[in-house]
Amino acid sequence: MRKFITVFSVVLLLVGVALTLSWPYLTMGFASSANYTERDTREYNYYTPELLKKMPRISDNYEFSYSNISGPQAFVYGIQFNGTTDTSKIRNYLISEGYEQQKQCQTEAECWRSPRSQDVVSFYSLSKLDLVSVEIYRREHAD
Repeated sequence: MRKFITVFSVVLLLVGVALTLSWPYLTMGFASSANYTERDTREYNYYTPELLKKMPRISDNYEFSYSNISGPQAFVYGIQFNGTTDTSKIRNYLISEGYEQQKQCQTEAECWRSPRSQDVVSFYSLSKLDLVSVEIYRREHAD
């Protein structure tokens, strides 16, 4: 009986430690949205696509966002730069990554696509608010 209690206690302790260590990642996996900065390293590494990680920082004041917009099928990853409206470096970066500007866009923004990806990258600047917003729309499964 004593051996059973010892083994049960060790197993319970291991399960507790595993849950404690994995809990932040479990909550991020089920989150419907998040706002974070590059200093929030856990969220930054978990949510941010490489395209946004490598995107030129056109302002020192920026933050990231993530949204699960239709269950597990579509996600929107974004970065908002405050204090600027210049999008030339973003255009040049997208061109260097193989993206091409699309003639039509479902939003009032510039839309870009790459033949290597199903992602749609859109961005716009608002001079009234002095900001630039970049979003990546990603569908997990193409129709």
